[in-house]
Amino acid sequence: MALNLSHDIRIKKFKKQLENLLPGHVSHVKMLPPGRALMFPSEQINYHDSAVMILLFPVKGKIHMCLIRRPSTMKNHAGQIAFPGGKREKEDADLIQTALRETQEEIGIDANNVEVLGQLSPVYVQISDFLISPVVGWLNEFAETGIDSSEVDEIIFVSLEDLADSKNKCEREMDTRTGRIKVPGYEINGNFIWGATAMMLAEFMDIFFDENQL
Repeated sequence: MALNLSHDIRIKKFKKQLENLLPGHVSHVKMLPPGRALMFPSEQINYHDSAVMILLFPVKGKIHMCLIRRPSTMKNHAGQIAFPGGKREKEDADLIQTALRETQEEIGIDANNVEVLGQLSPVYVQISDFLISPVVGWLNEFAETGIDSSEVDEIIFVSLEDLADSKNKCEREMDTRTGRIKVPGYEINGNFIWGATAMMLAEFMDIFFDENQL
């Protein structure tokens, strides 16, 4: 699906859309791995607040977003494709600041250059007890100053047009803590995006490409 509006107009419309009631679980379930349940942490669970940044920017006339591949040495989600982000620290005023701080620390994007558009619905990852809040930001030009190699193996650019192409949605067998299972996701340029990241992407795409809002 092509973007037929100028970037400025489309991003402004999307920002307004984020102020409305979000689809949340209706979108998340589309990319939910089998055997997993959509849930929020109970009061008895000592979960961790965290935030990620869905960073949008133009490349050669198309809107792209930035993902990263986590190092294989990490304790949680080793080797997986994710958004920049991490655990909320006590000095963070809110989860938006968490997402901005982590993005600057991990991939060298100056937080002052990011226009925050809004937030998507949180996703709870039961296996690691993280409640992840996705923050969406706009960057006029992607210009990182260096990555933190302890947190990031590589930066991956993905266009929204590729994400919207149904040919890039598929299932693959993946090794998980509960065994090898077939999971839904997005496969683009040899990179397979699944799990919580794919669930967040599903909601993002449902909102961004809502025909009723264009």
